[in-house]
This record gives sequence, structure tokens and C-alpha cells, in this order.
Amino acid sequence: MEDTIPIQWYSTYNEIIGKAQKIQPYFAADLALFNDFDRWYTPAVNTELLSGINLGQQYFSETQLLGEIKRVTDLLDITFSAAIQYYDELNHYVKLGLHDTALRDETFGNAGFETARHSIKTMIALLNQAHAVISQPGIQLLLLAAYMPAAFADELAGLIHEMSALYRELKNLKRQHLLATRERIDLFNSLWDTMSEICDDAQIIFANHPERLENYDLYDAENWHVDQVEFIHLN
Repeated sequence: MEDTIPIQWYSTYNEIIGKAQKIQPYFAADLALFNDFDRWYTPAVNTELLSGINLGQQYFSETQLLGEIKRVTDLLDITFSAAIQYYDELNHYVKLGLHDTALRDETFGNAGFETARHSIKTMIALLNQAHAVISQPGIQLLLLAAYMPAAFADELAGLIHEMSALYRELKNLKRQHLLATRERIDLFNSLWDTMSEICDDAQIIFANHPERLENYDLYDAENWHVDQVEFIHLN
């Protein structure tokens, strides 16, 4: 049988924060012993560990941010559906009031409507283009004669404004989530590296004191599953 060693243990962000909170007080009390073993263990290491724990506790609530993303996405879906209905309705008035096929296709962007049905960004651009055209006095008169409601252009402008605002808000929320996720990953890796060093060295420092060594148990044996460890073959 080939020898293997574990090269990665998978823990969640909250698990690592919890582990750091549990181990840090013992590490602070045993700092002199760690320093005797390796001069790298200075008070600054403990200070940095504490800082990482505090930062981890103060980080944004991912659940809250994802909830905001879902809320805005749901509103945007509703607005997007309304935009499709408005454009379909506008096409009805355009076909009745304007008999120039080229004008309908090019000026109102009918040719790009199928693409816009699947893209909020494209739909916003298409509606802006259509609104600019129906706001022209000559075109507006023809469409009003084709039974387009007098308030239609204003309603369309309001819809465009609402959809654009929601689209910007969603992009901003997703950007925040991406940045915060990157920061959480960096913090996770930093805490993991420090905790791994402390707990690995504790195996040597407290080799003859199993009761103290238990304070530095980074891996909970009772919660251990083989699928949490990735193994690498030595030969």
C-alpha cells in the first residue's frame, strides 16, 4: 500500500473563526513556551491573531447581502417582464400608426428585440431608443392616432428609470459581494496559516502533556470525515 499524507483540510469560514477564538487564549498564556521553541512566536503574532478574529466577527453578514441581491433581482425580474410587455404593446401601436417597415425595424429596434428579451442591459438600451423616437412630435402624433395612450411615453420613461436604477443597484451589490468574498478568503487563509503553525508546533511543545495538547486540537476527530481531506501519494 502506498504511503499517503493529507495535504488539505476543508473547514468553513465560521469554523475557523470559532477555532481561533477557542485556541487564542491558550496560545496567549503559553506564548513564552512557543517563543522558546521558535523566536517567530512574538507578542505580535498573538496581536495579529486577535485582530484577525475581531475582523472576522465584524465582517459583513453574507446572508444579509445575498438576501439583498435576491430582493433586487426579484424586483428587476418583475420590471423586466413589464418592459417586455410595454415593448410588445408599443409594437402594436407602431404597426398601426407607421407603415414603413424599415422605420419600424431600424428606428424602434425591432430587429434586436429577441436579443433584448434575454438581456436587461440590451433591453434598457432598446427602450431608451424607442422612447426617444416616440417622444418626437411627428411620430407621437401618428402613434396617438393609432390609439397609443397619451401617458404611454411618460410611463415608459418611468419604467426605464426604475429598471436602470435596479440594474445599477444589483451590479453594485454583486461587486460588494465579490470584494467581500475575496477579503474573507484572504482572512481565512491568513488565520488558517497561523493556526496551523501554532497547532503543529504544539504537537512538539506539549508532546508529554496530552491534557494541554488538547487545547490545540485544530481538527475535531469526532467531526472528521475522510472526504474532508485530500490525499497525495508519496510514491
